[in-house]
Amino acid sequence: MSIALLASGCSKSKPEPSGILAVPLTTATATSETASVVPVPAEEPSEAVLRELAFQMYDQIEKAGGLPVTMTATGKSLTLHPKLFEVRKEKNCDRSPRAPAGWYECHLILKLSLSPGGRDPSEKGERMGVKWDPKGEWVLQ
Repeated sequence: MSIALLASGCSKSKPEPSGILAVPLTTATATSETASVVPVPAEEPSEAVLRELAFQMYDQIEKAGGLPVTMTATGKSLTLHPKLFEVRKEKNCDRSPRAPAGWYECHLILKLSLSPGGRDPSEKGERMGVKWDPKGEWVLQ
């Protein structure tokens, strides 16, 4: 009886694996996936790219309803709606030695207003992390 069980376990008629593992990966599939990856450019992001990313970031803040803040001394809560006017690159972007290729920290000078209606804009410094997306564009980290 144990011989019959052993013989049935070693039979050559095994069921075919099903699902994604049964589909062999061809070279055509592998090349189409790697062809869509755009290599990291040698130069850092330009000021125009950083300006566009900063305006996108502040638009997202506005779409989210602004920045809720609480004054520590009084406990009063309010929502700020920053209005961005201008973005300048202060100096070259820094590449961290431990970060992957295409990751930068850029130093910017922003001219923005936190007053209602965008009154009295002032300049402030800000650091923005950007990285190269394999699709071929700069995006926020």
